[in-house]
Amino acid sequence: MRKSTIWSLLMCCAIVYSCRKEEVNNVQRQTPLSYNNRHEDRGFIILAKEGSNLESIATRLTSLGCKKFVLKESIPEIGLIHVQTPDPSFAAKARGINGVESVVVDIVSHWLPKIQTRSSRIAQPLNAGAQPEAKTAKSVGDSYSFLQWGLKSVNAFGAWDQGYKGAHATVAVLDGGFLTHNPELVANIVGSKSFIDGEEVEYHGEEGFSHGSHVAGTIAAISDGLGVAGVAPKAKLLLVKVLADNGSGPWSSLINGLMYASKKNVDVVNMSLGALLPLRTYTDDNGTPDDPSDDFVVQYDRDVKQLVTALNRATLYATLHGATLIAASGNDGVNVDAERNYTAYPAACAGVLAIAANGPHGWGHNQDTSLYLPAPFSNIGKSLISYGAPGGNDSDPEDFSEVNVGGVVAPALVFDWVFNIGFVDETTSPASYFYGWAAGTSMAAPHASAVAALIYDKYRGLASPLLVDIILRGTAVDYGPRGKDAFFGYGQVNAARAVR
Repeated sequence: MRKSTIWSLLMCCAIVYSCRKEEVNNVQRQTPLSYNNRHEDRGFIILAKEGSNLESIATRLTSLGCKKFVLKESIPEIGLIHVQTPDPSFAAKARGINGVESVVVDIVSHWLPKIQTRSSRIAQPLNAGAQPEAKTAKSVGDSYSFLQWGLKSVNAFGAWDQGYKGAHATVAVLDGGFLTHNPELVANIVGSKSFIDGEEVEYHGEEGFSHGSHVAGTIAAISDGLGVAGVAPKAKLLLVKVLADNGSGPWSSLINGLMYASKKNVDVVNMSLGALLPLRTYTDDNGTPDDPSDDFVVQYDRDVKQLVTALNRATLYATLHGATLIAASGNDGVNVDAERNYTAYPAACAGVLAIAANGPHGWGHNQDTSLYLPAPFSNIGKSLISYGAPGGNDSDPEDFSEVNVGGVVAPALVFDWVFNIGFVDETTSPASYFYGWAAGTSMAAPHASAVAALIYDKYRGLASPLLVDIILRGTAVDYGPRGKDAFFGYGQVNAARAVR
C-alpha cells in the first residue's frame, strides 16, 4: 500500500482478509500525531456569526492580499466559507473582518486505516452474469449469506419476514471511492458525487479493497439469490466520496458531503470513518518542514474547538432536515470516558449515533457460538456509544488454522469478521469483483444504518431522527451491563424488533 503523507490521526475502520495468512493484518491502534510532509497549500474554514452576509465576508477575504489565495466555496445554510492559502498571516487578518466568528485550519486527516489489502478470491469474479462458485444447503437466500453472521446478529431475516427490506428508504454512504459497477450495488445506486479534488467517485486504489463498497454492500447489497445480501437489500444508495482512495481527506470534504446528502433528502447518513482530533495545541508546517515561514500554530482553545463547531453545524443541519446520522466509534481500543488527549469525530458530533463493534469468537469452528462479544479494537465509553452492532472480532488474531464453512476454506480468524463485497482487480477488462472479509467499527456502523433504513421503510414520511432513536432504544437488546453501558450503549440493534 502506498504510504499516506498526510495527517495520521486515526487508524479507524477496517481490517481486511487476504487468502494467505501472512497478508492478514491486525488493526493499528496507535494514533501518533504526524505532519503533512507533502507540500499542499493550507486550507481554512471561516465560521460566520449568525445573520452575517457571507458574500460580503467573501469579498473582504479576497481583498486581504494573502498569497495564493483561493476562495473554494461558501455554505450560507450553516455560515461557513472554505478558502486555501499558505499565508500564515491569513487567519489573524480574517478574524478582523466584521461578521467573522472564527477562522480555523481545515485539517487533513487520515480517516481510514493504513493497511495492506488484497482480494479474497473465494469466488469467481462477480461480473455481470457470473455466479459464485459456492452454493450450499446452509445458504439462506443468497449463495454466500450463510457466511454473513451479521444478518443473524441483527435479526435481519425477522424484519424481512415482516415485509421490510428498505424499499422506501435512501441511505447516503460518506466514504472513500466506490465500485459503482459492482452488480451487487448497481441496481440500488440512485446517485453519486465526489468531493475530493482530482478523484472521481469510482475507486482506483492500489490496495484493491474499496472500503466504501464493503460498507455499502453491508447496507444494501441486492438480494437476488447470488452472492451476499445487505441488511436492507432494497434500500437506495447515494454514494458520496469524501475521502481519497488512500483514506485521507480534509474536514471540509466531510462537511460538504453532509450538506450534499441533506439537500438530497436522504433518510440515513452512514459515516464509517473517524479521526482523533488532538486536544492540544500543535504546529502545522503546511507540508514544508524545511521552511518555517509558512508554519502555523494550531491552538486547541481557538482552532481545534472551532473546527468541531464547524462540523457540528453540518451534523445539526442534516439532523434537522430529517437525516439520521450514524458513525463508527473508531478502532483505537480506548475508553473515551477516560481519554484526555484525543476525541473521536464525527462519532462525538451533535446528532450523531456512535456505533461500537462486537462479534463472535471462533465462529469458523462453531456457528452456534455467541455473536455478541465486544470487539477489543472498538472505541467504547458511555459518553460516546449509542448502540452496538456486528463489526467483527479479533479476540484470537493468531488462529490461522484453516476451517471449512459451507465449502469455503479459510483461516479460522477471518470467519469472525464481516463478509461482503468490496474487493476488485482492475487489471482485468472489465474489472473483476470479489468477496471477502473486513472487521472494524466501520462494519458495525452500516449494520445500524441499515436497521435505521428499515424503520424509515416502515414509517415512511412519519419517520425522523428522533423517532428512529426512540425506536432503537426501545427495541435494542441489552447484552451488556444493565442499562446504558460503555460497550453496547443502549443495546444491540435488532431489525425484527425495530419494525415489529
